[in-house]
Amino acid sequence: MNNHPLESLYRQYLAEKDITRGTFELYNTVLKQYTLYLKEHQIMYATTSDVINYLEWKRNQGYSTRWIYHQTSAIKGLYRYLGLNQMRLGLPLEHAFDITESIKNVRIKNRKSKPILTIEQAKHLILYTKNNRKYIWHYRDHAMVYLMITTGLRSVEIRRARKKDLRVVNNQLILYVQGKGRKSADEFVKIAEGVETAINDYLNKRKDKNPYLFISHSNHSDIPYLSRTFFIGMFKRVLEDSGLEDTNITPHSLRHTAATLNLLRGGSLEATRQFMRHTNMSSTLIYAHHIKRVKDDSENQIERYILGEDTFSNMNP
Repeated sequence: MNNHPLESLYRQYLAEKDITRGTFELYNTVLKQYTLYLKEHQIMYATTSDVINYLEWKRNQGYSTRWIYHQTSAIKGLYRYLGLNQMRLGLPLEHAFDITESIKNVRIKNRKSKPILTIEQAKHLILYTKNNRKYIWHYRDHAMVYLMITTGLRSVEIRRARKKDLRVVNNQLILYVQGKGRKSADEFVKIAEGVETAINDYLNKRKDKNPYLFISHSNHSDIPYLSRTFFIGMFKRVLEDSGLEDTNITPHSLRHTAATLNLLRGGSLEATRQFMRHTNMSSTLIYAHHIKRVKDDSENQIERYILGEDTFSNMNP
């Protein structure tokens, strides 16, 4: 089955849905994966059982409960849309009813303790990925991991980052990022010296004109930026290679790690709040927010706290 009727329908659904760019990318990824599953299994019009089997297949692949939640939400939203608009869109009778109405979504439990890396594990991950660079993607992986641990950036912010978002302000390299729920890169993190070196090492090896800061180097990739699925696979491989696969951490765990280590090294709650960009500042307070962030040196201090002054000096002769 080369084409599937849902391919055009889910694109129309997303085009009519009022959502942020981040949610659009998430739902687009989910529905693309779901449609591919239907094509591979020669399913033209899915039944309730087909949707349940797909979600169970995803669960058995090791995807997190949160990711299954997003999968279920996107698929239920699509079929609800098709059922409500079946006559308007002139769709077959197979879409007259919502086949996912009886499917209940999984519950996401708010865990009190989130998996994080210890300072020893964080140091090991940074140094292992640095010392075992051979191919260009090794340089990319090292730079991304190093950046996430010292800045608390989310994986989606890493994937959205463009080379033009790197700027020098007051002799400090800064990366402007498109934060959660934002439509533009209007937040920033400061880049520690070691991270700057890692990023430059990676960029110096690139000969492409791709505007994104981190990209796939696979000949099979036809998108300019890293997909969520690719990022998860990359991170899993890095953990296995470095011997940290039993830590049960995810890419988002590096954000929790950064916040915890910043507090452990002596950072105040207020400094950590700003470091993690937890609060959405109003227009009248955004400049005060930026002034406080410029004065705070969390990124450089956390790098030195993890690696130690001696190690840092050896890495930057």
